[in-house]
Amino acid sequence: MKKLLLPFLFFVAVGSSAQKVSSKLVFQKGQKLEIVSNVNTTTEMMMNESNNNAISTEVYEVKDVADDNITLERSMKKIKMNISIMGQEKSIDSDNPEDLKGMIGEPIKELLNTRNEFTVNNVGKIVAVKGGSKKKSADNGMAGMFLQQMNLGSGLPAVGQASFFKVLPDYEVGKGDTWTDTVSASGTTMKTVYTLKDITDNEILIDYISDGKVDTKQDVMGTSIEVKGTVKMNGAMTLDKATGLLKQKTITNKTETASNFGGQEMNINSKSTTVVTVKPI
Repeated sequence: MKKLLLPFLFFVAVGSSAQKVSSKLVFQKGQKLEIVSNVNTTTEMMMNESNNNAISTEVYEVKDVADDNITLERSMKKIKMNISIMGQEKSIDSDNPEDLKGMIGEPIKELLNTRNEFTVNNVGKIVAVKGGSKKKSADNGMAGMFLQQMNLGSGLPAVGQASFFKVLPDYEVGKGDTWTDTVSASGTTMKTVYTLKDITDNEILIDYISDGKVDTKQDVMGTSIEVKGTVKMNGAMTLDKATGLLKQKTITNKTETASNFGGQEMNINSKSTTVVTVKPI
């Protein structure tokens, strides 16, 4: 009996260690997913330090599933912010109409009124976008720069880009495998190295490290601002094994930039921690 048991256990162990997972995503028509991002940021600028917290809630609704294509609609549901700068405190809650007035309130209101409908293939790459590519005002000006600093000024989906749900490579991977992805958007180029840490009965666990460069220009009140710098990130992700969909993501981010504002130089250094959770609603 012992002689038969040992070979059996050996093959079970080998099969477990050789387990592979694919990048295919499983969606259901009518499904709604709520994504909550909790971002804590500390920023140093001109000898001043600000501490900010932003909690944003987005909803992705699966409008259609046809063959290998999935049509999604993304909308911003809610934004809450707590800002502390130069000894002054300010809170913004999108559920309070009075908070949506002023420099920061207007672009937040526009984000809340924006809906993006687009189609991804079964591995999460965007293959079609509904409507035009009108640029949101939340991406411009000082308010837009502030929102982007807190990870709230996300751009429009574009054909060929990876969607929020695209994590695994286009081939099967197993425990210990690594892969690299490079993304360029809005003047920032990020190179990310992923490592598949483990595969359990229900989840896929992934660690990652990112290095990036910032080289962009923004127009603020008729003046062009050049921003150059570096970005370093690391974190972890948990995917649902049955569907391949993201369940949770953590991000630690360190950004160092130098801005040229009408011939004047300004250094901005920021550190942030982000926790993203995804749940069906």
